[in-house]
Amino acid sequence: MKQFFYCEICGEETRHKLIKEKNHLYMCEECGNYATFPPEKEIIVNAIVSFEGESEKGKIRLKESEKVEKGDELIVETDSGFRIGEVTSLELVNSKRSEEAEAKEIRTIWLRDTGEVGVRISLHKRAITTPVTIYVPGETEFKVGEELEIGNKKFRISKIKSRDGKVIDRRNAGIKAKDIKRVYAIFQSKIKRR
Repeated sequence: MKQFFYCEICGEETRHKLIKEKNHLYMCEECGNYATFPPEKEIIVNAIVSFEGESEKGKIRLKESEKVEKGDELIVETDSGFRIGEVTSLELVNSKRSEEAEAKEIRTIWLRDTGEVGVRISLHKRAITTPVTIYVPGETEFKVGEELEIGNKKFRISKIKSRDGKVIDRRNAGIKAKDIKRVYAIFQSKIKRR
């Protein structure tokens, strides 16, 4: 098993070959230097993942020195199963909030569920606007100009507002559902069913 570690002799990260698994002994393939690299301890960090105003407690497994930042996507183990969430805030062991920290400094990770998200859509038909919310996987992409079927009607996406406040209105420009604040769509036609 070959891995990359920092070599004291070479002065950089180099490819190392496992020599003795029991002792975690590796050999640098560049200079032949031997060194031990014990596996890093894994810790469990508390997590709170939110979805549509509801929150659920869970746990996240991380390496002790693994860096976590706001915006990272992590897998959360909850009573209802595994969920994918985007980090929104970190509560440190000293009770302060931070946007980045090493796992060993974190008490609780706050996340928003991005596995399945509610996409808010404003449907425009002449002077009437109807708000609807559809639930899709967070990785689903929506594009300006794309046709949506909602109920027995077809709508065309005219623009999309992202969570960071940008408005996307260029035809064929797309964005993932987990990054959408609102989709605006204009009525095209009724769908004729047979």
